[in-house]
Amino acid sequence: GPTLDGFANFGYPKLAAKYGVKLLDLDTEPHEVVHVFDETDFRPHPVRMSRLMLDPNSFLISAAIMKPHELVIATLSLKNIIFGAPLKVDWGSDKQATHGGGIRGINYNLCALAQRMHPHLAVIDGYEGMEGQGPTKGSPVNHRVCVAGTDWLAADRVAVALMGIDFAKIGYLNYCAEAGLGETNLKKIEIVGPSIKEHAKTYELPGNIEEMLIWK
Repeated sequence: GPTLDGFANFGYPKLAAKYGVKLLDLDTEPHEVVHVFDETDFRPHPVRMSRLMLDPNSFLISAAIMKPHELVIATLSLKNIIFGAPLKVDWGSDKQATHGGGIRGINYNLCALAQRMHPHLAVIDGYEGMEGQGPTKGSPVNHRVCVAGTDWLAADRVAVALMGIDFAKIGYLNYCAEAGLGETNLKKIEIVGPSIKEHAKTYELPGNIEEMLIWK
């Protein structure tokens, strides 16, 4: 349903009033047309995306939950930002098109769009994570961890390790690493707080994991 109805259902207007925050429905704000790839026809497709999120002067904070995904294995701080930007007034034309028509397309589009739009502050909530058939049909994981950082790719890399997932299997994050969009070498990432090994769990992943590796 409408974004502002969702805010109202969960009491966000009271928080906004308390802290002087303005709540926006990006579907009603100015947009810009960008093009995304679709693997089914190998053609660029126009999609409308939030101009505010594409603005290089915007400071984007991603508040994500640790969870698996049936197309890209894991969804963390970057994916929340990328798929929060397309207009959702007409479901089939913008957000769905950004998914790229399949596993190859979504991995490619996430990396391509990350070069224009990514979190400046990543906050990944693993207090209660999700495992299994994510992103909507999984089961809760009592993990009690959180990752925050200003290098979103480093934060996603640490979250992947905390979930017990082989980083080499996640296409879009490996593409972003190859494109130099952040640090993924755990030996070079400064972790303030307990070590990963003290709190890592092995999350159950979707049953189609082998299919998702087709991006390789």
